[in-house]
Amino acid sequence: MFRKILIVTLIFTILSIPTYAQMGPKEIRKDLEGREFRKLVIPGVKYEGEYNIFVVYVEPKGIIISINLGYSNYEGITKEGLNSFFSSIWRVFGYGISKYPPTIKVNFYIQLGDKDSLIVEFPIGALLDFFKEKITRAEFLKQCEIWINGEKAVIEGDVIKVLGKEFKMDFTF
Repeated sequence: MFRKILIVTLIFTILSIPTYAQMGPKEIRKDLEGREFRKLVIPGVKYEGEYNIFVVYVEPKGIIISINLGYSNYEGITKEGLNSFFSSIWRVFGYGISKYPPTIKVNFYIQLGDKDSLIVEFPIGALLDFFKEKITRAEFLKQCEIWINGEKAVIEGDVIKVLGKEFKMDFTF
């Protein structure tokens, strides 16, 4: 009898692991509600002002974070601002992302001031791999798609090149 209970318990445990290991859409949406997106550092903002954040999970696009920054406190995209932004992503997504399917994309759409914009997209698995030091910063950036003011950035190692500028990335999580 004990052996049968042990076998049933073992089978149940093995079958329940994949369910726990990766969240489905319902669990992801619920998890996103509990994350503090106000911890994100918005590039070019000197202080935390009023801005609107809209977060949804939509298959197959992934997690969409739309940030509409007011016009009063924006000072332009800089190397320091981009590094601070990338560093702050872990403050929002760090805890518990290993349960997310690694191919889910995180999509940031940010309106900066009255004329600038920033789009950053990457698979959430790349964020986790970078944090766990399985990949380098350059390998993480290679998996990112970055657009600044409508122009797609070229990523060469740790450098983001766009609009005739180069932004050296040295962020950490």
